[in-house]
Amino acid sequence: MSSTCKLCRMTIYRSAVVGAAGLVALLVVVLSGTPIGQYRLSDVLSTQLQRCGMAESRHERLSSGYTMPLLGWGSSGAKDRDAVQAVKAAIKAGFRHIDDAEMYGNEEAIGQGIQELIGAGNVKRKDLFIVSKLGNNHHAPDAVLPAVQASLSKLQLEYLDLYLIHWPNSEEAGPEVVPPFNETWAAMESLVDRGLVRSIGVSNFSPEKIQTLLKTARIRPAVNQVEVHCHFRNERVIAWCKKEGIHVTAYAPLSSPQTMTSMKKTVPNLLQDVEVARIAKKNGKTVAQTLLRWGLQHGTSVIPKSSNPKHSQDNQGAWGWKLPKEDYDALSSKKFQLKYFDGGFVMDTEGPYTNYEDLWNEPQP
Repeated sequence: MSSTCKLCRMTIYRSAVVGAAGLVALLVVVLSGTPIGQYRLSDVLSTQLQRCGMAESRHERLSSGYTMPLLGWGSSGAKDRDAVQAVKAAIKAGFRHIDDAEMYGNEEAIGQGIQELIGAGNVKRKDLFIVSKLGNNHHAPDAVLPAVQASLSKLQLEYLDLYLIHWPNSEEAGPEVVPPFNETWAAMESLVDRGLVRSIGVSNFSPEKIQTLLKTARIRPAVNQVEVHCHFRNERVIAWCKKEGIHVTAYAPLSSPQTMTSMKKTVPNLLQDVEVARIAKKNGKTVAQTLLRWGLQHGTSVIPKSSNPKHSQDNQGAWGWKLPKEDYDALSSKKFQLKYFDGGFVMDTEGPYTNYEDLWNEPQP
């Protein structure tokens, strides 16, 4: 055998040994969560495993070019000091996608919690994906910039990762939407130009309403955040958005029982569903983990909300496993279907939305 061939064999052998040792060392550091440079090794390893087809992606690359964690934490309902502690617990549990809104009335508290952890060195701003939403009373083009500036000030941030039009309603009663979507959207686009927002999108928009917006859009919506859970699969919206390259984030993935109680709505609670409990037990998971796993396999990101640190930690258990096909299909074929958040508060006898079909562009289930 030539000396050249021997050298090649030695080089390959040494590379294998070093590679194996390096992988073991890498795994040790990953488990410790130690960051190197601007990357966490857990993210690096996850990316490499995804390339090899050995792991699922935990992020979605949006049409804007930015990536968004698929498992997020929803802040709706969290107030005052409880909100501060809740967002801190969520971030410590591993959540990096934090969903907020002007309408929730807690941006100051959420911002305080985030800044406390950044100041303590628990997390870096660049590792977080923070979302807020434009209030219904700020749809006028000249009101959009002040609205996002107010949100940024309360959150103590220089930019938002994602900013959404919260509802397709401006609180102006009448036969037409005033101002038109395209005017509000143009003002949203200017926020990207100013560097105040990285990605923009919508929430509670039907395909028909997004199509109206797209007629003049310079920047396409990156996300449409809508209600999705086993009792409201929202398949029409998800399918259309997928075709258009618009990512769907599912709010109320656990069916939001506490919110339903506060709204005095009597609807089935998925966390108490017998079939979901059976499937969860079969797979050795909690009911919440099972419902979140379904949402991820349904093609959406999910933003469960919880003020309980243990629940936030448990919700991370949506990763690392998959629902078997028969279980996913069972949860995807529940006959009971109902939009729990039907948007009744934006309906008005004078318009522009006088009933369910006006708002959602589809029959009520």
